[in-house]
Amino acid sequence: MNVSGLGLDIGSVKIKIARVKKKGAGVKLMSFGSRETPKGVIEGGIIKDPDTLGDAIADMVTELGLRNMAVTTAVSGPQVYTRIISMPRLALDELRKAVRYEAAAFLPIPAEQAAMDIFPIREYQDHEGARVELFFAAVRRSQVEKIKTVCKLGKLKLQTIEIEALALNRLFLNERSTRAQAFLNIGASRSYFSVYKEGVLVYNRNFSFTYSGYQPGTVFPYSEPSPMSSASTRNDHVIKDIVNEVARSSEYFRLQHKNELSKIFITGGGTRIPGLAKAIASINRCEVEVGDVLSRVSLSDQVKQKDLDELKFDFAVAVGLAIRGGDSWSPTRK
Repeated sequence: MNVSGLGLDIGSVKIKIARVKKKGAGVKLMSFGSRETPKGVIEGGIIKDPDTLGDAIADMVTELGLRNMAVTTAVSGPQVYTRIISMPRLALDELRKAVRYEAAAFLPIPAEQAAMDIFPIREYQDHEGARVELFFAAVRRSQVEKIKTVCKLGKLKLQTIEIEALALNRLFLNERSTRAQAFLNIGASRSYFSVYKEGVLVYNRNFSFTYSGYQPGTVFPYSEPSPMSSASTRNDHVIKDIVNEVARSSEYFRLQHKNELSKIFITGGGTRIPGLAKAIASINRCEVEVGDVLSRVSLSDQVKQKDLDELKFDFAVAVGLAIRGGDSWSPTRK
């Protein structure tokens, strides 16, 4: 049976949309498009002008013939709050009610202003009795409402809002794998590091660095500088920050979970940074792969080379959202 899906990735620099068709284990990209995000409508990952943003999406949706289709979109960056918590073992519906009281103790915003959900990680027994470890995720409810407005004005039917890391997992990882694998997503306004263990998201950290273009000839941390080299450029420092932050996050995960990372996927615009995968691999001692959307989907039509480059580097989240199954996290939940 053929199943069609639509994914919308709203970035601060570019809006991307992708429609896929699933048949068995295969995924075919049926159509896709992008356009620049109107200036000023998103600041710091927060939607400031949903009306202008919705109108821009409507133009692209109409052009691609996707009006009134059900769509999955995502939230990410500092507006998403994540945490590993432990609670008494209860039915999932009861846990979802109880976690609102638990969250009031650690959320930086009032719990009543947050849309939240949980993912069970593991069950265990301790001196307090039967317990369950949960991955907690929340987002400001005001952002959810703005996303609803954007999709309505964009001539789309909002189906689900989830976190970006779930879309990347859906596209690249084998959920049956028992190995811990991570994503380093480097975008124009947001970057994050997320780790999956046995198909479950167990760690997520936002980074301050972003991708805004790197010049040729950048010196990477694993390279020995020439005696004739000039002082480090701003790009050199940014790349060193990326490698060091990933190393710190990997070490934190190893200590907390007693588990080594087996692989890191690099996704987002930062995949264009030459040699970055090698630099990260040299410090983390694990396999590092540039996430290539074209290795995961087939194309329905001939695509121009410039569009292939954009698909490969920039469409991982949009395609992962389009592939979404029926039971992913939705912060539209009360």
